[in-house]
Order: sequence, then C-alpha cells, then structure tokens
Amino acid sequence: MTSKLKNYPMKKSSKIKILFLAIILTGSILGIRAGNTEPFWSKVTKSSILWQKVTPLGQLIACTNDGLYGIDVNTGAELWVIPELKNASESTYEPVSNSPFLSVSTNDGGSNFCIINPFEGKILFSSKGAGIQQVNDKYFLYKNNKILITGLPAGSKNLELVMVDMGTGKKLWSKSGGFSLTSGVKDLGNDEVLITSAFYAMKIKASTGDEIWKVGIDPKMANFSSLFGMLEGMVGKMLSKEDLMAQLIIPPSKPDMFVIAAQKKIQSTSTDSKGVKTTTVTYHAIYMAFNLNTGAYKWQSVIEQQYPLGLTFAAEQGLIVCSSNNGNINMLNYEDGTSMLGKKGKGLSLKGPASGMAPLKDGKILIASDNGGNSTINILDPSTGLFTFEKASKIKGVVSYTEILSGGILIGTSEETNLLNTSTGEWFFEKSLKGGANLIASGNDKIFIFNTKDGFVYQMNLNETAVKAINTVAIEFGVKEDPNGIEITEKGILLKSDQNIALMDLSGTIKFNKYFPAPGVSGFKKALLIASAVRAAYSTAALTAYSAAFGGASQSIKVKDADSKIAKDVTAGASVMFGEAAAAGVGYTVNFIQQANQRFKATSETPSYMLIMTAEASKNIKLVQVSKLTGEILNTIQIGKDKDPIYDVDMIDGKLYYMKEPTKMDCYKF
Repeated sequence: MTSKLKNYPMKKSSKIKILFLAIILTGSILGIRAGNTEPFWSKVTKSSILWQKVTPLGQLIACTNDGLYGIDVNTGAELWVIPELKNASESTYEPVSNSPFLSVSTNDGGSNFCIINPFEGKILFSSKGAGIQQVNDKYFLYKNNKILITGLPAGSKNLELVMVDMGTGKKLWSKSGGFSLTSGVKDLGNDEVLITSAFYAMKIKASTGDEIWKVGIDPKMANFSSLFGMLEGMVGKMLSKEDLMAQLIIPPSKPDMFVIAAQKKIQSTSTDSKGVKTTTVTYHAIYMAFNLNTGAYKWQSVIEQQYPLGLTFAAEQGLIVCSSNNGNINMLNYEDGTSMLGKKGKGLSLKGPASGMAPLKDGKILIASDNGGNSTINILDPSTGLFTFEKASKIKGVVSYTEILSGGILIGTSEETNLLNTSTGEWFFEKSLKGGANLIASGNDKIFIFNTKDGFVYQMNLNETAVKAINTVAIEFGVKEDPNGIEITEKGILLKSDQNIALMDLSGTIKFNKYFPAPGVSGFKKALLIASAVRAAYSTAALTAYSAAFGGASQSIKVKDADSKIAKDVTAGASVMFGEAAAAGVGYTVNFIQQANQRFKATSETPSYMLIMTAEASKNIKLVQVSKLTGEILNTIQIGKDKDPIYDVDMIDGKLYYMKEPTKMDCYKF
C-alpha cells in the first residue's frame, strides 16, 4: 500500500522518544533468526512524521502536515485521519486520565482543545465547536456515556458546564453561573450526575442538565442560596482548585449517602510593632454528609478540623479522616457526623500523616503513617475506637505493599520487608530483609524475598511466619548493582537489574549469573526502563484495585489479599485503572474494555526474556534479548554508532521499533 502521508523534514529529538510502539506505515513480514536479528518487518516511508505516539492501549497515532493519523499496528495501514489536527504540537498530546481517550490541541496557539476516540478517529469534543475558548476540567461519565466539561466561553468571564454525548460528540446542553469552583463530579448512572462546588451540592439529569435537587453545603447558610451564586463568581477568581481541594465519597456500606470532604483556605494578616504586615495561610478540612436521593442534610452542621485535608477512608462503621501534615486521625459517624475515635471522640495520634490503609479480615484496619521518610504501623479497631498496639511498629522506608496472610501481614517499603504480628505489633523477622517491596515474589503458596544486605533469597510459606535462606552462596551482581526485580519462573527464582540477570533453582543452586556492560550513555536505557515500569503498572493494577474498592483517597499502598476475588481477577483491575467503562457496555467502549483486558491478562504471565542495552565497546552499542531460562542471548539488535537512537519498546506485546532514519523503520518481535 502506498502511504498518503506527504514528505517533509522530520525533526530528530535530542532525547530518546519514549513510546510503547512506533508508527509503521506499511511493511512485509520476515522471520527472526537467532544471533543478529533480522527485522520482523521493515519499511521505508515516503513521508516523514512530525511526531508519533502510542497510546497506553498500544494504538498508534502519527501527526503530519496533512492531519493526525491512526495506524494499524499489524499492517501499517491507515485506519483514519483527522485533518483538523494537522501540525498539532507534540506538547499538546496527552492520554486522558482514567479513559481510553486522547487530547490534542490544534496548531493555532492551542485554542481548539480536542478529545479524540483513537479507536475510530473521531473527535468526541471540540472546545471551538462548543464555543469554549478555555477548558478547565473534563469528566468522563461512562455510566451515562457522556463527557462533562467546565470551561470559559468565548467573550465571557464566567465558567460554563457543557455536557457532550460521548458517542456522537454532540453538545447536549450548557449551564452558566455558579460553576467557578466545581470541585467534584460523580457519575451515578441512570441519567444522574452528582456535582459539588465551593458552596453547593447538586444532582442533575445528565441528558438535560435539569436539577433534581440543589443544596448549600453548609446548613447554617441554606437561607442565603441566592447570594452564593454571586460569591462563587467572586471567590472563583481568587482561589485555585488547590486552594479548595475536595473529595466526594460514597461509602460502600452506605450507598444511599455521600460525604463531601473539602479543604478551605484561611488567610489572615497581622501587623507587628514596626508596622510590618505578615500574611499567614492555613488550611482546614471540612466534611458534610447528604442523602444521595433527596439532597437532605444527614448532619446538623459541617464538621471542621483544624488541619489540612489528608487521606480519607470509607470504613464500614464510619469515615476515617486524617490530616495531611500531622498525625491527627478520627472517624466520623455516618449517621450524625460525631467523632468516634479516642477518648470522648477527641481522636487519636499517629507518628506522622497517614499514608495508606488496608482493611483486615477481622474488621480492623491497618494504618501506615509517614514518619520522616520512614513508616510507623498501627491497627485500628473501629468497634472500640482505639489502636490495638500499645506502641506503633516502626519500619524503614515508605510502605508501598502489604500482603494479607494467615499468620500476619507482609509489609514492603522502599527499603525493606518484614512480617507483622497483627496481635502484638511485633515483627516476626528478627531483622528486616533489606531491598524493599520490589524484591518480593509471591505465588504458588510461597513467598520469596531477596535480601540485598547478604545476597540471599529467603523463602516463606503462606501459612508460616518464618523465613529461611535457600542459597548458601551469596549472589553478587556485576559493577555491584543490587537486584531491582525478582520473579518466580518454571526453572526457579530469577533476579534482575539493569545490566544483570541471575537464576537460582529452588534448592539454592545458582544456574547462571551474567553481567552485560552498560553503554557509556545512560540515556540509551531509558526506553527500556520506562517500558518495564509501564508493564509493572499493568500487572499491579488488580492489587491497587483492592484498595480503591474501599473508597480510599490518596491511598499509597498496594494491598494484596490472596483470598479476595479482585486480587485474582485482573479484569476487575482494568475497570478501576481506566475508569468505570466496563459498566457502560455501549458502542466503542466495548472495544476499549476488550483491549484493556487483553493487556492486563498478558501481564499474568511474565515474558520469558529480558531486554538489556549493552556495549562491548563505546561504538558497538546493541540491544540484546536474554533468555530468563538459560541466560543466553537469543537475539541482537545492532545500534552501532547511532548517538541518539529513536526506539520504542512494548514489553507487554513483545515488540521493539527502531527508526534508523527519518523515513525508515524496523519492527523487531521477540
């Protein structure tokens, strides 16, 4: 097939292009040979590409002076083109968070902001078409198949709400006034949307914008609702969204209510004896609960805490609320907002701000707090309102991983790993194993942990509390690199770093331990590191989903429970990671879910190889595919003297795309 893309000089980036895949316009399929790898396919294009990107789902797009193109990843054929987005700036490209969509602005100063569906090459929203000159926020309402936009109309100083049909891109309605400080939007489905702002909470019909109910956030100010519309416009010019940070929480145990957790800015000015004025800014957290069906107040008044808004957690008994700058923690009763923790409800104190929570099987909640870069751990019993440990447990580093086991909770931080006794708060391991959460491999009823301090791999059964080293000879990596990853393979335990790979069988025998010299320019490795991180994000999404299911905000801990359905079902992880598209089940959203699930499921089995950028000499840089089973090089891609290689890796799909010239691209398949 002859490409329609026209020729023009391609500007070669001074940095490595970081993509999952690259744009291939057409090509023929060739075979792979061991040793120096021949391209899977190779193509010289007639047109140079201004810039090219691959979406998180592996779709290919390319921007030229003719338009924005979608490219078939298997054949290189052009799937669609959007002429309106020709010559768009690469800096305006952005995957839309928690959605399958992309945003790109036109090449006219970026005044026309567009959201596109890369499955069909369709512009879902055009700010110019909607009469908006500046877009502030966008919310994807998958349950209602719509997009809600807040923005500034041309020639106006007041923000508007604009609702767009997600399937057709048609503007359904717009509303002006009172939306300057829209701080939260919740897609309720059934043609209903919940919206919160600085002064209001309202539920509207998604299809028409008609109000179902609207109430002021503070019951004491309910009689001044006509004043709030004017105040929102005035205050909106003075406050940013950071000044009025908010969370909107529907507790799983109380689906007929919702809580607004917000942060308000308090500014005061004082003058000293010399007439020097000092302005002090503080933040207070405020909380208010409503009936979701009627908008009626559930609490008599707003609950205000004299600290900035921190982590919130919707427990079964109440809403756990925390400070973001100190150890204050309390729990608000869902029925009346009264404080439930500590003596007389005065709250409890952590060693530093809460950083994450994990619900336990007995109804208690594990709480980690940040204590100056290290962590303290305690367990809260909501039924008594007290901590169960007399003294909080301490561990070095910031907690990022917990695994709920029958004998305790395995806790991994950025620096070390240990097993917590949930009855006493003591650690089962006499000394924590150094290395951290990335060096924990769990599966097949066993857990393996690498200890960077002594070079040993330790094994623990899921129903036990002790660990034992399986090797007698320490593993040492070349150039004194520490392992940064561990895997359970069919041949044993694999340890890896940027330039090293080693395999040990379950009896402790080291089968191989190999080092590959690094290239002199560390930037050559960047694409590989990014690609590996992306794959890791997919494979841990199911664990993150477990935390998200409990309504945590600012949750920083991945929680794994071997008995939980969501931890076993990577499909559930797709819904949480990319939004609630699974609930929609309409139109192209089905394609999105199918593709997302395919990539999730691909991570359930790790690749049998590792890609390493290496160099035997400064002018002989190459990328090698190394078998995780034998440690042998399977294939080699010569980079040679290319000082600025443009290559892209998709660790999920097992492909590498290397552009040796502006119009020549090779695809390698591993």
